Amino acid sequence: MSRPAQRNLNDKNSKQYAKWLLYSNFTEKDYYLTLTYKSKYLPATPDDAKRVIDNFLSKLRRLYKKTNEELKYMWFTEFQYDDDTGYVKRLHHHVVINRGPSRDAIEDCWSVGRGKKKEKLGRTHADLIQMSESGGIHDLAMYLTSQEKYKNGRWKKGQKRWSSSKNLVKPYETKNDHKYSLRKFEKIATSTDAGEEILLKNYPEYQVIGEIKVRHFEDSGWHITVELLRHDAIRPG
Repeated sequence: MSRPAQRNLNDKNSKQYAKWLLYSNFTEKDYYLTLTYKSKYLPATPDDAKRVIDNFLSKLRRLYKKTNEELKYMWFTEFQYDDDTGYVKRLHHHVVINRGPSRDAIEDCWSVGRGKKKEKLGRTHADLIQMSESGGIHDLAMYLTSQEKYKNGRWKKGQKRWSSSKNLVKPYETKNDHKYSLRKFEKIATSTDAGEEILLKNYPEYQVIGEIKVRHFEDSGWHITVELLRHDAIRPG
């Protein structure tokens, strides 16, 4: 799957790509961080916030380098617009990073100043990623890619809602519209498990991610949407 390049990203494509990046690069052994701001350090604009998160990531890179490790990350910024003043409010970040230094050392990077003048930018919380009931990090991926909204429920043109390091494994997709006969396709669509057993039998090297969606249209028949992730595409824990 090609990485979305335009700034005015299509919501669906950008969210899908971000979700697949998470699936392909992070496990329950990695860290999920939430970063907030004290009032006096709260950025006035998303661009200001990006400069802060970039500085935080630079500190993390140096921290990881000390232990001969390479930082891998994805960050997501969430905020709301104040309709009355036009100002940004409730701005905070979610960051997913590969395991490495201690969580205390990682949280300590969310700071400004040095020595005795060093001060936390706000609250930090770093924890191990929690496994979904179905396995993997599906719940976290859905949470991170569905909650981020701009004014009027759209990602604002010209702004980036998330970003990632360049050293992540890149996801890809393939299409095969001739794998099943119409009869087999209908059998899958009408099965009690939405075809999961049949699909996994045909694709034993994959696991189902999330919910299988089945719809029927009078003009075009059955439509099945399912996400499968290769077991070997998941970074070892």
